Order: sequence, then C-alpha cells, then structure tokens
Amino acid sequence: MEQTTGFVVDKRPTPRRLSGKVLWWALLGVAALSLIPVTELPILRDTTGTNVAYRAQLWHDRFLLVPHALGGVLALTIGPLQFSTRLRRNYLQLHRVLGRVYVYAVFLAALIAMVLTQGSGLEVATYVQAGAWIVCTLAALLAARNGFLVQHRQWMVRSYAVTFTFISTRVLNFWPAYAQMSVPTNQWVIIVVTMLSVFVPDIVFSWRELTTRRS
Repeated sequence: MEQTTGFVVDKRPTPRRLSGKVLWWALLGVAALSLIPVTELPILRDTTGTNVAYRAQLWHDRFLLVPHALGGVLALTIGPLQFSTRLRRNYLQLHRVLGRVYVYAVFLAALIAMVLTQGSGLEVATYVQAGAWIVCTLAALLAARNGFLVQHRQWMVRSYAVTFTFISTRVLNFWPAYAQMSVPTNQWVIIVVTMLSVFVPDIVFSWRELTTRRS
C-alpha cells in the first residue's frame, strides 16, 4: 500500500473480471449514440414540423447552449474514465485532474440548464435535475478531499447516474407516444428518472445487507 495525499493507492494486481463492466459501459455507450439517429438528426432534417420552431429556439440560445452541451458531453465522457481502477491506480494525478474537469463541467452544464429552461414549462423538473446533479457531485468532491474514498466513489456513482439522465430520459424517443408526450408529463418523467438515479444506487450499495441474514 502506498500513502498519498488524501488517497491510498493499492498496488496489488486487480483480478481480470472486466467482462461485466465492459458490457455495462458498452450498453450505456450504445444508448447514448442511439440519440443521434433517433433524436438529434430528426431535429436537423425536419423542415415542416414542430422541430422547425424548436431549431430556431436552439439557434437563439446558441451562446448558452454551446457551453451547456460542452459541459454535458465532458461529464458524460469523463465519468467512465473515473471509474477505471487501472487508471486510478497507475495514473492517480490524471484521475484527479479529470475529476476536477468533471466537477467544473457538471456545475457549468447544470447552472446554464436552469437559465435555458426558463419559459419552457420544464422549470421545476430542471431545477430538480440540476440540483441533484450539483449536490451529488459536490458530495463526491468533498468526500474525496476529506479522504473518505468509499463514500467518494458512491457519490460519484450517484452523480454519473444523474449525468446520464440526459440520455435515459430520451432513450425511448423512438416510441412516438413517448416522444410526443405533453410538457407536464415530460416534467414528471424527468423528476422521477432523476430521483431513481439518486436512490437506486443506494439499493445496489446495500444489496448484501438487504439480502443476507446476519448470523
């Protein structure tokens, strides 16, 4: 074991049990990429439907939308790297730098989202989503700074689960009934998915205690 500032680095070799983890990240990657043909391209190609007005609004908000999207994409892509045991063990300083970038990206994207949503009817859902995102990420940061690494990792799982709500709330857009739901219904979907993203990890963390009888 090697002691570093705020972190304990385990130099012991890690067993090769990556197949499940790789499959999980691959599924999340496929879900994220599916938004391009299902959600993004129709917005760009539509010349007669409701996407025309939506596209005009996006152009109007471009100076806020670009940094918001950049922050969201950075958080989405950096998150999986932060869960890599090999990267954390062999490149601890890089892990820390990427962690700081992730925190800044989350704060930037979340705060701008609160501004962009004004007048959309989704204000409450966005406040819940952005608020949960900031709280979970800040908790992960504070836990790491104070040396509580187990809690840091757990809060990072919650934070990235909220990060992924940008994908998980849109992944069913291929279903017309889902893609065309009303604004109030969409608001509830965002709130429920965000809350599940925060609380479901707690069930996973406590699964052994929940399913094993104490002797």
